[in-house]
Amino acid sequence: MLRSDFPFRTQRWPQRLAMLLLGEAFLGFLAIGATALTLFPLLFDVSARADTAIESAQWAIIGWFAVEYAVALAWAPDRRAFLRNPWRWLDLATIVVPLATIVPSVSDALRSSPILRLVRLVRVITMGIRASGAVVRAEARHAAAAGPAAPARVTLLRGDKPGAAAGEVPWSEFLQWVKEPGAEWFHVAQPSPADLRGIAAAAGIPPEVLGPQLAGTGYPHVEKVGPYAGFFVTLPEVSATGAVGREGVYVLVGEENVLSLSRRATALPSLAGTAAESAEQAALRFPARTAHLFLRTVLSQSERLAGMHQDELHALEDVPVRDSRAEFFERTFRLKKELTAVQADLWRLRALLAELADGRAPLPGTGAAAEREVFQRLADDAAFLLETVTTTREEVLSLIELHINVVSFDMNRVMRVLAVVSVLGLIPSVVGGLFGMNLADNPWPFTLPQVAFAIGTSMVLALYFFFVKGWLR
Repeated sequence: MLRSDFPFRTQRWPQRLAMLLLGEAFLGFLAIGATALTLFPLLFDVSARADTAIESAQWAIIGWFAVEYAVALAWAPDRRAFLRNPWRWLDLATIVVPLATIVPSVSDALRSSPILRLVRLVRVITMGIRASGAVVRAEARHAAAAGPAAPARVTLLRGDKPGAAAGEVPWSEFLQWVKEPGAEWFHVAQPSPADLRGIAAAAGIPPEVLGPQLAGTGYPHVEKVGPYAGFFVTLPEVSATGAVGREGVYVLVGEENVLSLSRRATALPSLAGTAAESAEQAALRFPARTAHLFLRTVLSQSERLAGMHQDELHALEDVPVRDSRAEFFERTFRLKKELTAVQADLWRLRALLAELADGRAPLPGTGAAAEREVFQRLADDAAFLLETVTTTREEVLSLIELHINVVSFDMNRVMRVLAVVSVLGLIPSVVGGLFGMNLADNPWPFTLPQVAFAIGTSMVLALYFFFVKGWLR
């Protein structure tokens, strides 16, 4: 069956139609239909005309299977591997077994009803396996599309030695650095479990530590990890198109070196490479300077993200209250969700910075009063930004509440109007049901003008009652 690496995946509608008609989902549906058509004559008495129609439909499905097989074989990057694929053997059997029934010698033998039933049973089995195999092959295709895990990428972000050029480094050279670290900052992206074990062994860290810590499962704190001190922070990322991402980064700070890890590739190399240092930061020792640079980068990204959310909130505030639609609520609820995530990240960052500022958990190679003062200013900035994001989120909630209340109010007005109309219509309906549409020759001592007067008076009284209650205002 056609896979995602075929040329049909372009966005033009003929190619999309071909992908649909030759895709696994549609072919699986046809296989189920062919199975049902094969079983139908075996379970029900059908006329010769109906049997011919069923057989024609089956041949059309089998012909489409043959078309798909030929197209897939033509576009296969490796035709030998294609022909050796067991699933493709089944696809070929789905085509060949029915074709064998039209060979003259075989066709004469099939005139016997038991043999014909046996061939139909074999066709049911092959079609059924093909229909169930569509699901298995779809899962296998998705797993193949995911592919093997990408190799870990090691990047030298900064160095304190002259001539330390930032850029990617080989894995073996990185492991050698971990064993004999210098004053550099390395970042490892998308490490595998085996890579984490190799890093832990080279750095003298318990091997079971890095995996859970990289997932950020703990509360915000600095903990002792072998010769390092480690902490987890979520790095917000904003692409050029405005797409927002969040990636957890686990940072290990040593006596002279810094090592950071992330599960996926991040923009940290470019952010750290363009970050400028003030004179105050340049005076710090390398571990403190690097940790401060990283945390300031995280705070700057959070500030940028908070500014984007505030701009979006101002745009939503300009939407007229009477024009509340599903798109508006979708945007506001999404904005509330994103602000909640930013709020949680900033709370974690503020707590971590406060712990570094008051010296409760000093990083290796840090701890001087000047260093704690630098982290304290970062903690104050994080607290202010957290308060700003919290206020923005509350404003979003107030905006959502305003629009929901207005929509509810408008709905209540409509419901009141419907109630008034229903009550007014109920009066003549009840009277008409009691007296009938024609009062002539009926034993009622009322005339039609009298009944109309009573109905009109009752409707006016009902309208006045609703007006007094305020339902018509």
